[in-house]
Amino acid sequence: MTVFGQTVIMGFAWGFTGGILSTGVLALPDHIVHLIVEYPTMLTLIVTLISTTLSIITSMFFTFAVKEALRHHLSGPMSLFKLRTAIALSRPTWVLQWSSLKLSALTLVVYAVITFLNTSWSTLLLPTLVQWPVVTFGTELDLGSVAFVNQLSTDLVTPEANTVQAHAFETISVLTLLSGIATVDVQGGAQTSSIFSFNGVSYNQSTGGILPAIKEYSGSSNLPGPDVGLAFFGGRVPVNTGFDWGHLGRDSGTQGIGKNYTVTQQGVTANVSCQPIDRSQNSFAVVQNVVQGPEITFITWEAVANCSGNSHSQIYYTVGNMSGQMDSASEGFLPVVVCPNPNSMTFNPYKFDVFMAGMYKYSFLPTTVCEVVPYLTTVNVTYNGGIISVEQIGTSSGLTSSPNLPLSQYIATVMAYQAGTNQGMTDNTIGDFLTAYGTSSVSVMYSELVTEDYLRGIAEFASTQLRSGYSASGVPSNMTRSTSGTMYITTYGWQSQAHTYIFLLVEITMIWSATILAVGYCLIQERVHASNPSFDFSDTVDLIIAASVGRLESEFFCEGDGNKVDNSEDITVRFEDVPDGVGRRISKRLVTVIPEPPFSTSTRVPLDVDTRTSISQSTMGA
Repeated sequence: MTVFGQTVIMGFAWGFTGGILSTGVLALPDHIVHLIVEYPTMLTLIVTLISTTLSIITSMFFTFAVKEALRHHLSGPMSLFKLRTAIALSRPTWVLQWSSLKLSALTLVVYAVITFLNTSWSTLLLPTLVQWPVVTFGTELDLGSVAFVNQLSTDLVTPEANTVQAHAFETISVLTLLSGIATVDVQGGAQTSSIFSFNGVSYNQSTGGILPAIKEYSGSSNLPGPDVGLAFFGGRVPVNTGFDWGHLGRDSGTQGIGKNYTVTQQGVTANVSCQPIDRSQNSFAVVQNVVQGPEITFITWEAVANCSGNSHSQIYYTVGNMSGQMDSASEGFLPVVVCPNPNSMTFNPYKFDVFMAGMYKYSFLPTTVCEVVPYLTTVNVTYNGGIISVEQIGTSSGLTSSPNLPLSQYIATVMAYQAGTNQGMTDNTIGDFLTAYGTSSVSVMYSELVTEDYLRGIAEFASTQLRSGYSASGVPSNMTRSTSGTMYITTYGWQSQAHTYIFLLVEITMIWSATILAVGYCLIQERVHASNPSFDFSDTVDLIIAASVGRLESEFFCEGDGNKVDNSEDITVRFEDVPDGVGRRISKRLVTVIPEPPFSTSTRVPLDVDTRTSISQSTMGA
């Protein structure tokens, strides 16, 4: 029974730990997790009760086996300290004597192992908050695929392309502006963090040119209807992402108490480099045409940019005073021109320039040229707390590898459209933003606002809007690329901690091994020399009776020997059977064993107190 019970308990410990180590994470069902969240103290109570029960049963089997083994072992002569040690091991407790450090250390080790047993079971069984990783896989629109490039090229040159885009651009023009502003992470010299929302999805600062790959982060549930492709401005976009639960398919519905995701996807961004205009290579001029009104002047502006032999112009409308001028203190004009013309045959798909110059109250911004180089990239996308964060992990990956690639053309078109809508009759939205959050340092202005961050944000948002439009009605297989990532479920359970669990298993296995060895020793000794199981040497009453029957008290209180009490634990004793009148063993007695004299070579014969008394009387008679 002892071996079977101890083996069952150790098998449970090994099986439970093996299950955790093999799966990595062993999660509790959601209904139990919800109960733990609602009643956290009940978890501690239940685990403590189970751990205490297992600890009591394990230590009970262990101490019983050890006590039986020691009962057989104590049949020969021994010192009282060894008897004390045996009693300590069968309790278990500990003893300490400097002259017997090995036995003292043994009792301390056994005492520590049994004492820590309850803690070990609690550590093994107590479920904690764990992060359960589940592999994700799926597909998304590949903006660099040949099929998509051909489709977008065809759509951009159709006669109705401008009409289709105009409706979408009018709808998302404010979002395009906000996407650039949100990307700026330093405003007025202070670090900022902004949340940008599009189609019901919240992004940390910028979209990164990605489309959400997780269903609960996909945003709007409204059907986009016919407004897909270039006409898309909002609506439901399907998500094609699955989860690999492995052999834990039964847990596929696990929600836990929270989830977050990390997915590797394709993104789009742009390298933006801005500097003052180099008149030897480029030129930028603004021509005005004034039309006098009864009280104000209507001014038509034509901003003309020449970039390496290619030119493009943009028309703006403002108002001024009767002399054809704007108020430099309260009014401003910030013309922006994309060059070359995105719709011209000379447009360079590898890069394009953005020209701008501040006038009137924006005159602090000199004529500036920003070179924009869009490219595809690989990004790590984190979905957590309803916010999507994009972190670039790859470099340029072939966005401009084909001169027919139309994505740069689309991004340039969005920037050109936004440049026109930002300028009002008396002020400019971006100009006011620069005035409010800028700095007097022109070099800082380049890097902080108009240049790298603002234009990069527009490029990334335009790519997300385009990707959404061509994914809204489903993506053909020849336009897809694979995605991969991990879903992390926060729940209660057990997570693989190899070093901790190995330590706990070693302790439990040591107790099991000691129990098996003790039982084996008992069985062997029982065959050689059967003993009386009714006598318990660790029981105080049995020990007092055995010592009294053996008249052991005379060894402690003998007149004329003051060291007897001090050296009492060095006395050699043994247990002897006490037979009844017919020779049957009815009890035990504890008697002393006279040490053999150093000069004697005869066989040592232990004598009890009665024998020694008889010898003494015989000597006195002689």
